[in-house]
Amino acid sequence: MSMFPDRMRPRRARWNALFGASVVALSLVAAGCGSDESRSEESVKRVGLMHVGLDHVPSSLGGIADGLEELGWDLPNAQIDRCIAEMRNACTFRGQGIELIWRNLDREDAAAQARVFVLDKVDAIVAFEDTSIEEAQKATSKDGIPVVFLHPSDPVRDGLVESLAHPEGNLTGVFGARDEVDKQLEMYQRVVPNLRRLLTLIDPTDKRTDRLLKDAQGAVGELRRPLELDLRKVTTAKDIERVFHSLRPGEVDGVFLLSPSLRLNHTAQTIELANKARLPVQAHRKEWVEQGALFSYGIDLPLIGRESARYIDSVLDGTPPSELTVDEIPKLEFAINLKTASKLGIKPEQEMIIRADRVYR
Repeated sequence: MSMFPDRMRPRRARWNALFGASVVALSLVAAGCGSDESRSEESVKRVGLMHVGLDHVPSSLGGIADGLEELGWDLPNAQIDRCIAEMRNACTFRGQGIELIWRNLDREDAAAQARVFVLDKVDAIVAFEDTSIEEAQKATSKDGIPVVFLHPSDPVRDGLVESLAHPEGNLTGVFGARDEVDKQLEMYQRVVPNLRRLLTLIDPTDKRTDRLLKDAQGAVGELRRPLELDLRKVTTAKDIERVFHSLRPGEVDGVFLLSPSLRLNHTAQTIELANKARLPVQAHRKEWVEQGALFSYGIDLPLIGRESARYIDSVLDGTPPSELTVDEIPKLEFAINLKTASKLGIKPEQEMIIRADRVYR
């Protein structure tokens, strides 16, 4: 039996089935009152959404809006699209019966924002990546406000849930395959046939770095051609600038963002600096490839967002997160930018172009 037996029916259909003609009567009364502002605050479900990574707005936000719309929640789609396109850090979207409060943050602001959502007594928090998820978990540990997470590295290993089938606490959500370092390095060599020395940026303050570095070093030994990882420790934008300015011509053949904190906060900067240095750079999502990265191999963010809408809908209906099994979506996408490749004089293997889910020309 589906975990969401009634969620597959749009909310409007469920309301119509329950209330029938009374909906018409209520609509007439609402029309007489003049606007949504006449609704009591208690009737509006308020959802706080938080994400750490100021250089982008994740496309999973648009996926959430699309998913909620399909489930019958009326949302101001034009406002949401504009917020995403303009990369705004603070937006509030008021629809009929729902309010989405979007906050994009620096890492050091995540804890305070989670506490603000708790003090404001939102009905649910949606957290988009490891830092915001961790802070939302801490902030809601006493009052149990439902937290729906997206894109965690590993929800069980990181202590977010007891198991995927039985979350147990006040957190649940959706995640996709992440940190496929071995596959990314293999693909890098096939996309850049002359790749011999790879500038590998690591953040020593990111607790996931050690594990991923071990994975990368192990993967290098399995590659079909020798590859040297030129490790450079960076945390801030200034650190990354310093590393690029120190490079000598021909010193490295490409750039690899290893630590998740760097991918979340400094991908745009890295693409810009790499393009100036005439170096390819990999990314973790196809949206960055469209903006100039050479290739990406990672999750489909809009799909993750759309799937998470079912969880948001359910917890707003009163279903405890502990009753909603965590959904793992294994699909990964490979995207490549042939215009970037041409500018850099790179000729990817033809098989890689054929295999790509998305080709930018």
